Amino acid sequence: MSKKVQIWSRTISGITHHLEVTGEIIRTFVWTVDGEEVLTKKTSDDRARLESKEQGALLVIHSGLGTPRRATYFAPGEDLAGLAGIGGVDLTPEPGSRAAAYERRVIDHPKRYALIETLGGAAGVVGGIVAAMVVAWIVARISLPDIDLPLPNLPDLPDLPLPDLPSIPWPSIPWPDLPNVQVPEWVKWVANHLKYVWPIILAFVLAQGEIKRRRKHAETSGTSVEASRTSAEKASDDASVDASDASADRGDASADAGDASAEEGQRRGL
Repeated sequence: MSKKVQIWSRTISGITHHLEVTGEIIRTFVWTVDGEEVLTKKTSDDRARLESKEQGALLVIHSGLGTPRRATYFAPGEDLAGLAGIGGVDLTPEPGSRAAAYERRVIDHPKRYALIETLGGAAGVVGGIVAAMVVAWIVARISLPDIDLPLPNLPDLPDLPLPDLPSIPWPSIPWPDLPNVQVPEWVKWVANHLKYVWPIILAFVLAQGEIKRRRKHAETSGTSVEASRTSAEKASDDASVDASDASADRGDASADAGDASAEEGQRRGL
């Protein structure tokens, strides 16, 4: 299979959903349900949403570099919960695909994944600061020409007399003496740098949520596989028991036939 094709599939409530994504930048999404095509869509959005009134919706996420991440199914009444990274049922990526490898890395190395995502958030903050400093440095070294614009001479406006307004005797409200509360220095630091700290905290929280989501999907998939294996083994055992009973019945029939033949021989000898 070409690396530019990613396939997800899963049976949910007895209905099999199959999604095939082709392309790197502009991607083609083909969603089928029980073998029948629901819709086809082309988009370059890294968070593509496929919606159907009858079947619900699919949220398909790719990284900024175009690597497939996950495909999540939402029932017709689940609306936009997937945009927040919650709700829905994740489809299973095709074994050996890039999405399957990514899911395995998240499950096998959760701490490394959380660290990478957090560092990515920090890099975004640092990159924004550096970009602003570079722009300021360039602007400071650009000499703009002085432009003398002719402005019209406006007439002087007359002074308007203002009436003397009466003073209002406002009541004096005695306020209690509030205690002098000292805020810890680390709280002041966080408040002053919240716009820089918030993206890092958000990246860490989202990484933890993704790890929990992947583990839940792996456990659910494992349970489904185990249930299927148990059903297959039970069916095999039942078939073996039926075959044994049939063999025993054939053996009994053969024994009865042998006894009948022996009795017939005895009668003829007499």
